[in-house]
Amino acid sequence: MFEEFSASPESVMVGLALAGLGTIGFFEKRGMRYLQYFQQQEYEGKRFIDWIIEKRAFDKKGSLTILFCGALSAFYLSVDDRGSFLTSVFACMAMFRLAKQEEDPTGTGKITLKMTERAKRIFRLAMWLYIAATILLALIIWLVGGKNIVPIFLVASIVLIQAQPLFLVLANQILSGKEKDLQENFANEARSIIKSVKPKIIGITGSYGKTSTKVILADILSTVGATFSTPRSINSYMGMTREIRERMRPGHRFAVVEMGAYYIGSIKRMCTLTPPDAAIITAIGGMHLERFGSHENVFKAKSELAQAVPSDGILVVNGDSEYCRRVAKENPKRITKLYGLDKSNGHLDAYMHDIQATADGTYFSIDYEGQTYQGFTKLLGKPMLGNILASFTMAVSLGMNPQLVIAAIRHVKTESNRLEPVKTTPASFVAAGSSSKPIRQGRVLRLNDAYNSNPVGFAAALEVLSEQKNGRRVLVTPGMVELGEKQFEENKKAAQIAASICDMVAIVGATNRQALMDGLSQGGMPAEKIKEFDKMSEAFSFLGHDYCQDGDTVLIENDLPDLYETIPVF
Repeated sequence: MFEEFSASPESVMVGLALAGLGTIGFFEKRGMRYLQYFQQQEYEGKRFIDWIIEKRAFDKKGSLTILFCGALSAFYLSVDDRGSFLTSVFACMAMFRLAKQEEDPTGTGKITLKMTERAKRIFRLAMWLYIAATILLALIIWLVGGKNIVPIFLVASIVLIQAQPLFLVLANQILSGKEKDLQENFANEARSIIKSVKPKIIGITGSYGKTSTKVILADILSTVGATFSTPRSINSYMGMTREIRERMRPGHRFAVVEMGAYYIGSIKRMCTLTPPDAAIITAIGGMHLERFGSHENVFKAKSELAQAVPSDGILVVNGDSEYCRRVAKENPKRITKLYGLDKSNGHLDAYMHDIQATADGTYFSIDYEGQTYQGFTKLLGKPMLGNILASFTMAVSLGMNPQLVIAAIRHVKTESNRLEPVKTTPASFVAAGSSSKPIRQGRVLRLNDAYNSNPVGFAAALEVLSEQKNGRRVLVTPGMVELGEKQFEENKKAAQIAASICDMVAIVGATNRQALMDGLSQGGMPAEKIKEFDKMSEAFSFLGHDYCQDGDTVLIENDLPDLYETIPVF
């Protein structure tokens, strides 16, 4: 087999090993970057691969480097058989240099890579699979033989480099059985804790408003008893499992549980972990249509929470939503309450009216069981008022005194970035050390609604912006996502409304750029008042350095994760 070689088989073997080692070292760093996006896709292989294809997030640097080294190796072999070994050394060094230049995903991006135990397991197995594939490729080429073993191996390695994301997906698939067993072991521990503590469990779901309602209700209930609730937007089966195991303690009287629907059956599964005594359904709308495919499927997914509440339990639903009313009708309980801000849809058990927004917060009245209660909250916007009303209705249904609930509402807060009013300066938009340019002076009102966005919330945020009479009104937004086939039209509609309210609109990213541009144009906004930016940080830099002045109000409506905003360069 080796009669064609002047170079020794040993040197060729070492050359293969060096070339393979270089590609493996490259995967060790590049694979972590792909894992960051895989994690953001909640380890759903199809969505991850679809994202790679859509964003064309294919490797370029590694493939071009290896291709160059392969061509170089072939050229040198035509001159000197020893060239294959030298180019293998060069290829190894080049790939390790590329690896060193890769960003650390655990410290970069809006959502950094969290090296959880699951992430570690996936990456470790993917690494071993990649090593095995590299060795197998080298063996096949070695057995085929010939003079050009090293250049052929280098060029063939491009296939492995391009397939790096697939190794993560494959590793996750292989581990899925073990992962389920681990999850159930942890979940059983959580169930034992719940059986021991015996809190009154209130489940909350909805297309939007879940997290804010959870935070508000937990604050209210904590005034009468120790209350367990999950931090931030943790609403998955394993997220809840972890929180219960780590944070639930004897003495917790209430447990307020946010339940996210990732597929039909996911809330039903969560209810086996935290069986609800009571439930709130905040909305059933067009969010996550890409995931569910239709409003009817969203309805089925959200209805699972109401179905899990026992017949002698409590069900509180948003009476302003046709689908929520349908849930209440199909799942009657001992106590079923409808709340809302619009009586035109039918009977409401809790009705909020006389809403007056001020610079300090919102005054309101609530009609409930023949009584009217006046209240105040520091929170803004009708969606947030709906969340407050849902919490009021549930707390009173659980036995709290309505006046005590009204008093508690005065002091409630919600998670940050949910139409959060902050009086600040233009300097707050500028990252420290990002530029030597002077920063604008004055005071601005920052309406931070960056956590998430949906058609109802977007319209409500624009309404709050329109009520600001001092200075200019500015909108910064990448638009709304996960609205399925309605995404373009809904973003266009929101932009048309914004055109009549805003003095300037900053469009961030390419995801909804065309829809927003069309809406603003049709709404009559002059082109010079529309600014386009690739990243939110660039828009903020413009506001802080070049635009904001005293008295301005800036609404930040949504802030998309790296999956949407950035076009990664690999």
